[in-house]
Amino acid sequence: MKLKEAIDKRRSVRSFQEKKVPRKIIKELVKNAVKAPNAGNRQPWIFYCVDNKKKRDEISELLLTQFKRLWKQTRAKSKRSQKISNNFYTNLGGAKNLIFVYRKKVENEPKYIQPNDMISIACALENLMLCAVEEGLGTCWIGTFKGPKTEKKLGEILKVKKNEELIGSLVIGYPKKDNFPFNKKMKSLKDILRFI
Repeated sequence: MKLKEAIDKRRSVRSFQEKKVPRKIIKELVKNAVKAPNAGNRQPWIFYCVDNKKKRDEISELLLTQFKRLWKQTRAKSKRSQKISNNFYTNLGGAKNLIFVYRKKVENEPKYIQPNDMISIACALENLMLCAVEEGLGTCWIGTFKGPKTEKKLGEILKVKKNEELIGSLVIGYPKKDNFPFNKKMKSLKDILRFI
């Protein structure tokens, strides 16, 4: 698959088959993820890959609670969007695999370190998502875990170290055939591109 084809095919998938992604494939995806550019070659990422059903169900329940809390604050969504989101958050679209990426915080780190680490991890996750497309997999980035109570509980479930901070989270799996991701309406170049 050519890179441009993977970029065109990558979508946020919210409906998955009842099938685990083999660990061998997850390892390959992470190997490619960490080839991403990263500031100062810090390689700030720590990947927590969940394929245990009990842990996954705990995390799903935690996420649904957080989603319901957040939904009350954002009433502007369409009914279709609400239905899709509610179905997804109820069981993470049936995905059997979750990936969380943390960064190790360093005591007295300069202020520029955290944003650079976040960008580096975002680059790694983009690598991972594009490689997942090539493997016939779908992913969905989830930002709903951000929030002190939710992050703390998630950290307890995953047994993360106290000096580790959540940066990104994905569900990953084999998309259902009838999966219809949200249509992306892209802004036009005239709205986003400036030549100087």
